[in-house]
Amino acid sequence: MEIVNLLEFLHNTKDFCEVEYAGFNNNLVNILDLLDVDEQFTQKIPLGIIYYSPLTLDQYAIIDGLNRLVSLSLLLHAVCECYKKTSVRNDKAIKTIRSKYLLNGNKSKLKLSANNQILYDKIINGERLSGKEKESKMFQLLHRYWTQIKENKLQAAHIFKMLQKFYVITASVEPEIQRNVYYSLKKDSADLDQFALISDYLKNIGILDEWNNLCKIFGSRADLQMFFKDFFVTKFSLAHFNENKLYENFVNYFETMLQYAPEDILIAKMIHSACNYRDLLNVNIDSENIRKALIQVKMHNGEDTFAYLLNIYEDYLDNNLSESTFVEILSTIDEYLKKRLKTPNNVGFNELIQYLNAFITCK
Repeated sequence: MEIVNLLEFLHNTKDFCEVEYAGFNNNLVNILDLLDVDEQFTQKIPLGIIYYSPLTLDQYAIIDGLNRLVSLSLLLHAVCECYKKTSVRNDKAIKTIRSKYLLNGNKSKLKLSANNQILYDKIINGERLSGKEKESKMFQLLHRYWTQIKENKLQAAHIFKMLQKFYVITASVEPEIQRNVYYSLKKDSADLDQFALISDYLKNIGILDEWNNLCKIFGSRADLQMFFKDFFVTKFSLAHFNENKLYENFVNYFETMLQYAPEDILIAKMIHSACNYRDLLNVNIDSENIRKALIQVKMHNGEDTFAYLLNIYEDYLDNNLSESTFVEILSTIDEYLKKRLKTPNNVGFNELIQYLNAFITCK
């Protein structure tokens, strides 16, 4: 780890790249608001730790800290905008600021995801923005910077003197462990993109296309989330599923099962189960009797029974369970659901599962 001035960190690096699962999330910081911390600039102002993986000697993939770099870049651009065409000296200084801190050649130093990159480039290149783009967090922060600089009559030299006091601790992370480092930092965060983490994990073991095909099975991320909840509740016999640990559960399952089957077989089985689950959700089943019984379960708020039903349905498809037995199970579950809707039910669904399993064994 190294303690460095944030401005110099931006200056000394050629490119900062966004990592797919650890991208810019609009949690920007108004750096000018921190002026009140130390108006006389007598002490350093810490801005936390920036984790990065080196791509080359002067190109970094930012694992954590991209929002601070975007915030600083927008402040530098605001300074340039506020003082452009005010004097020949200021115009020369603006060119220096842009070439040192904002641009690498004629392209921006910050490499963001597609939509964010378009907006960021339009902002620092002074292009016209749409009404929707002006509602973005990036433009709102930029506009706030403009207002503060104008209202407080802040001189560029004053701002740069202040920026010399901002420092970060930089931590270099080896590429092969960067995803795990990021997850350990953010695993308790509600805005963690679990699916992006899974996507990166599977890309590294060579089955990203298969993962993308699995995701396309469902019409919405909510349905995809529901599938994995019920899939892992069954596989790990979980009493409750924590959505914020989807990536962790996925990796644990995959790493365990790789001892018994190769990755292409594992993802193929998962895709097969996903298709079956989609058919359950959509009641897309050949048997009219099963369809009718399943519709009743859905009508009586039986979503929490689908983890169990997925296993039973797959047993039915594998001819390990007769149609009549499956229908009888669905009818029993429906009776339970109807009673649960009317009055608090003393029998938990887990106890009902034990009864149903005993019933299947007898069959």
